Amino acid sequence: MSTECYLTDLLERKAAISDYLSRIGSKRPVVQCITNIVTVNDCANALLAIGASPTMAHHPQEMEDFAAICDALVCNLGATESLEAMGWAIELAAERRHPVVLDPVGSAGSPFRREQCMALLHKGNITCIRGNAAEIRALALHANTGRGVDDFEDRPSAEWVSLLAAETDTIVIASGETDYVGDGKQVLSVTGGSPMMGRITGSGCMLSALLGAFLSVECSLQSAAVCCAMMKDCGEQAQKWTREAARGTGTFHIALLDALSVQ
Repeated sequence: MSTECYLTDLLERKAAISDYLSRIGSKRPVVQCITNIVTVNDCANALLAIGASPTMAHHPQEMEDFAAICDALVCNLGATESLEAMGWAIELAAERRHPVVLDPVGSAGSPFRREQCMALLHKGNITCIRGNAAEIRALALHANTGRGVDDFEDRPSAEWVSLLAAETDTIVIASGETDYVGDGKQVLSVTGGSPMMGRITGSGCMLSALLGAFLSVECSLQSAAVCCAMMKDCGEQAQKWTREAARGTGTFHIALLDALSVQ
């Protein structure tokens, strides 16, 4: 399957990002994130930065109440202690036709997480699966393909994205130096970003959370690709500010949130 390079024109790219952010700002979607303790604060702040409203509710007994007020759901396999809540929340989101983003954190090296991810896919209509290259390949091949969440040996591949998207009938994103975004019919590649994004915890989890907001205003391949483009542009801006300040990854981490908030 051929891959189309998406949003290469700078002005077109900025206009597309601005359009979606305007729609998010008008709707102020409530995005429920069941995510891991390492990045819960980052995900909440990233959503606030673009004008969405996060809720981090994760107890099974409150899923029905929050499903009634939320516009999107993001489930992160880093929170294995919340698998029961994820399953229940996905079923409720399917009933309400809310978009659901599934982040298969660690599935490249954990058969348990991979099995749980596939089980969640059968709980309801998952809209989008977003992971790094090794995680997406592991799900596509149903086999271990890496050492863990920070395995960068496998670069994102349009082949694995296409295979998994066709099998699961979802939008699939493999994040990396180039992001590949596919739906089983076409694959879009999104370039840009900063290598510093791979040196902090949370950039991938934040992207998954932000996808919930973007898909809540338009559930499409293009919406997902524009969200990836926005995150990459913010990474570039954060790197610029960090270098100007002669600082390191701590500054970059904060600068990334700053970049998200001033687009």
